[in-house]
Amino acid sequence: MKKFLILGLMAIGLASCSKETLDSAGRDVAQNVIRSFEWTNVVKVEKVDGKEVLRDTIASESKGTYLDFDKDGFAYLFDGKGGSTSFAYDMPTSKSMNFNKVSYTIKENIIQSTVKFTLENVTDMKTTTIEFKRK
Repeated sequence: MKKFLILGLMAIGLASCSKETLDSAGRDVAQNVIRSFEWTNVVKVEKVDGKEVLRDTIASESKGTYLDFDKDGFAYLFDGKGGSTSFAYDMPTSKSMNFNKVSYTIKENIIQSTVKFTLENVTDMKTTTIEFKRK
């Protein structure tokens, strides 16, 4: 009987949370996931009318480069030689990210997939994806 009472109280507690509160909590968890550890393989692909027109390897483990999301709102690309480049980013929701002044949809559930996530932006006939992977 106690178990049903506890489950009932938990259900009432969760039901009383607003959608905004749940979205904010999901975004915070997603931000923590992307900020943990380094992204060692990052590839940007642009397609126009389904045909690949650009493939840019932003970070590659084999080259010793990696990307690190920081709490200051910048992702830093370290070149393996002591230099770095920064990209502004923010996450309005757990399913969207503004990266380097472009708005993207996050294709995966970052909370479930901690080793890979993909950003996608579709504008007219052009689709841009950035895939982030780590070990």
